[in-house]
Amino acid sequence: MKKILILLVSVLSLSLASTMSHAGTVETEWVEPEKFTDVKPANGTRAKFRETTFNQLEKHFQKRADELPEDQVLKLSFTDVDLAGDVKYMVGPNNNNYRVIEDLYRPRLAFTYELIDGDKNVLKSGEEDIKDMNFMNRVRNNRSSDSYVYEKNLFDDWFYKTIKSKE
Repeated sequence: MKKILILLVSVLSLSLASTMSHAGTVETEWVEPEKFTDVKPANGTRAKFRETTFNQLEKHFQKRADELPEDQVLKLSFTDVDLAGDVKYMVGPNNNNYRVIEDLYRPRLAFTYELIDGDKNVLKSGEEDIKDMNFMNRVRNNRSSDSYVYEKNLFDDWFYKTIKSKE
Protein backbone atom coordinates (compact mmCIF):
# COMPACT_ATOMS: atom_id res chain seq x y z
CA MET A 1 0.00 0.00 0.00
CA LYS A 2 2.84 2.37 0.88
CA LYS A 3 4.53 1.69 -2.49
CA ILE A 4 1.32 2.50 -4.35
CA LEU A 5 0.94 5.75 -2.43
CA ILE A 6 4.57 6.72 -3.18
CA LEU A 7 4.05 5.85 -6.84
CA LEU A 8 0.85 7.90 -6.98
CA VAL A 9 2.51 10.93 -5.35
CA SER A 10 5.45 10.63 -7.76
CA VAL A 11 3.20 10.49 -10.81
CA LEU A 12 1.15 13.46 -9.61
CA SER A 13 4.32 15.45 -8.88
CA LEU A 14 5.72 14.75 -12.34
CA SER A 15 2.48 15.68 -14.08
CA LEU A 16 2.25 18.90 -12.08
CA ALA A 17 5.84 19.76 -12.98
CA SER A 18 5.22 19.10 -16.67
CA THR A 19 2.08 21.23 -16.57
CA MET A 20 3.95 24.09 -14.94
CA SER A 21 6.75 24.03 -17.52
CA HIS A 22 4.47 25.88 -19.92
CA ALA A 23 2.77 29.07 -18.91
CA GLY A 24 3.49 31.88 -21.32
CA THR A 25 1.35 34.98 -21.34
CA VAL A 26 -0.54 36.98 -23.92
CA GLU A 27 -0.96 40.73 -24.18
CA THR A 28 -3.88 41.79 -26.36
CA GLU A 29 -4.61 45.24 -27.75
CA TRP A 30 -7.72 46.21 -29.74
CA VAL A 31 -6.84 49.18 -31.97
CA GLU A 32 -9.85 51.42 -32.69
CA PRO A 33 -12.43 48.64 -32.19
CA GLU A 34 -15.30 50.94 -33.11
CA LYS A 35 -13.98 50.81 -36.70
CA PHE A 36 -13.79 47.00 -36.90
CA THR A 37 -15.66 45.46 -39.82
CA ASP A 38 -18.10 43.38 -37.77
CA VAL A 39 -18.31 43.15 -34.03
CA LYS A 40 -21.99 44.02 -34.02
CA PRO A 41 -24.60 42.69 -31.61
CA ALA A 42 -27.89 41.20 -32.64
CA ASN A 43 -29.29 42.70 -29.44
CA GLY A 44 -27.87 45.03 -26.81
CA THR A 45 -25.33 47.80 -27.10
CA ARG A 46 -22.27 47.67 -29.35
CA ALA A 47 -19.90 48.63 -26.53
CA LYS A 48 -21.12 45.83 -24.25
CA PHE A 49 -21.07 43.30 -27.07
CA ARG A 50 -17.51 44.28 -28.01
CA GLU A 51 -16.42 43.98 -24.38
CA THR A 52 -17.98 40.51 -24.06
CA THR A 53 -16.55 39.38 -27.40
CA PHE A 54 -13.05 40.62 -26.64
CA ASN A 55 -13.09 39.08 -23.15
CA GLN A 56 -14.06 35.69 -24.57
CA LEU A 57 -11.38 35.86 -27.25
CA GLU A 58 -8.70 37.04 -24.80
CA LYS A 59 -9.43 34.06 -22.52
CA HIS A 60 -8.96 31.77 -25.49
CA PHE A 61 -5.73 33.49 -26.54
CA GLN A 62 -4.40 32.99 -23.00
CA LYS A 63 -5.19 29.26 -23.22
CA ARG A 64 -2.98 29.07 -26.29
CA ALA A 65 -0.26 31.17 -24.61
CA ASP A 66 -0.33 28.71 -21.70
CA GLU A 67 1.25 26.25 -24.14
CA LEU A 68 4.31 28.48 -24.55
CA PRO A 69 7.36 28.38 -22.27
CA GLU A 70 6.76 30.44 -19.15
CA ASP A 71 9.16 33.23 -20.08
CA GLN A 72 7.51 33.91 -23.46
CA VAL A 73 4.99 36.66 -24.16
CA LEU A 74 2.75 36.73 -27.22
CA LYS A 75 1.78 40.30 -28.04
CA LEU A 76 -1.28 40.67 -30.27
CA SER A 77 -2.50 43.99 -31.65
CA PHE A 78 -5.81 43.62 -33.50
CA THR A 79 -6.60 46.14 -36.23
CA ASP A 80 -9.77 44.49 -37.53
CA VAL A 81 -12.22 41.74 -36.62
CA ASP A 82 -14.99 40.37 -38.78
CA LEU A 83 -17.03 37.81 -36.87
CA ALA A 84 -18.49 34.82 -38.66
CA GLY A 85 -22.00 35.52 -39.85
CA ASP A 86 -23.88 38.74 -40.25
CA VAL A 87 -26.55 40.47 -38.21
CA LYS A 88 -29.96 40.50 -39.85
CA TYR A 89 -32.19 43.21 -38.44
CA MET A 90 -35.96 43.08 -37.94
CA VAL A 91 -36.44 39.53 -39.17
CA GLY A 92 -39.62 37.51 -38.83
CA PRO A 93 -43.02 38.34 -37.41
CA ASN A 94 -41.59 39.84 -34.21
CA ASN A 95 -38.96 41.97 -35.98
CA ASN A 96 -36.14 40.29 -34.04
CA ASN A 97 -32.44 40.69 -34.75
CA TYR A 98 -30.28 37.61 -35.34
CA ARG A 99 -26.69 36.78 -36.22
CA VAL A 100 -26.98 34.43 -39.16
CA ILE A 101 -24.04 32.14 -39.88
CA GLU A 102 -23.65 31.38 -43.59
CA ASP A 103 -20.69 30.48 -45.82
CA LEU A 104 -20.78 33.96 -47.30
CA TYR A 105 -19.88 35.64 -43.99
CA ARG A 106 -16.51 34.12 -43.08
CA PRO A 107 -14.50 34.99 -39.94
CA ARG A 108 -11.48 37.26 -40.36
CA LEU A 109 -8.83 38.55 -37.95
CA ALA A 110 -6.29 41.24 -38.84
CA PHE A 111 -3.45 41.81 -36.38
CA THR A 112 0.24 42.23 -35.78
CA TYR A 113 2.11 39.97 -33.38
CA GLU A 114 5.39 39.54 -31.57
CA LEU A 115 6.59 36.49 -29.70
CA ILE A 116 9.12 37.65 -27.11
CA ASP A 117 11.32 35.58 -24.82
CA GLY A 118 12.40 36.32 -21.24
CA ASP A 119 15.44 38.28 -22.43
CA LYS A 120 13.21 40.59 -24.52
CA ASN A 121 14.39 39.01 -27.79
CA VAL A 122 11.79 38.96 -30.57
CA LEU A 123 11.53 35.33 -31.64
CA LYS A 124 8.82 35.85 -34.26
CA SER A 125 6.83 38.80 -35.50
CA GLY A 126 4.59 39.74 -38.35
CA GLU A 127 1.38 41.15 -39.68
CA GLU A 128 -1.53 38.82 -40.37
CA ASP A 129 -4.88 39.04 -42.12
CA ILE A 130 -6.30 35.57 -41.65
CA LYS A 131 -9.65 34.24 -42.83
CA ASP A 132 -11.27 30.87 -43.26
CA MET A 133 -13.37 30.61 -46.40
CA ASN A 134 -14.19 26.98 -45.58
CA PHE A 135 -15.09 27.52 -41.92
CA MET A 136 -18.49 25.82 -42.04
CA ASN A 137 -17.28 22.66 -43.77
CA ARG A 138 -14.63 21.62 -41.27
CA VAL A 139 -14.95 18.84 -38.76
CA ARG A 140 -13.91 20.43 -35.48
CA ASN A 141 -13.67 19.76 -31.80
CA ASN A 142 -16.53 19.89 -29.32
CA ARG A 143 -16.77 23.70 -29.03
CA SER A 144 -19.85 23.71 -31.26
CA SER A 145 -21.98 25.59 -28.70
CA ASP A 146 -19.33 28.29 -28.27
CA SER A 147 -20.45 31.69 -29.56
CA TYR A 148 -17.02 32.34 -31.08
CA VAL A 149 -16.06 28.85 -32.22
CA TYR A 150 -15.18 29.93 -35.77
CA GLU A 151 -12.93 32.79 -34.66
CA LYS A 152 -11.21 30.60 -32.06
CA ASN A 153 -10.65 27.83 -34.62
CA LEU A 154 -9.25 30.40 -37.04
CA PHE A 155 -6.85 31.70 -34.37
CA ASP A 156 -5.85 28.15 -33.36
CA ASP A 157 -4.99 27.24 -36.95
CA TRP A 158 -2.76 30.31 -37.19
CA PHE A 159 -1.22 29.75 -33.73
CA TYR A 160 -0.20 26.13 -34.36
CA LYS A 161 1.07 26.88 -37.86
CA THR A 162 2.96 30.08 -37.03
CA ILE A 163 3.80 30.22 -33.33
CA LYS A 164 4.05 26.56 -32.33
CA SER A 165 5.54 25.35 -35.62
CA LYS A 166 8.72 23.28 -35.40
CA GLU A 167 10.77 25.59 -37.63
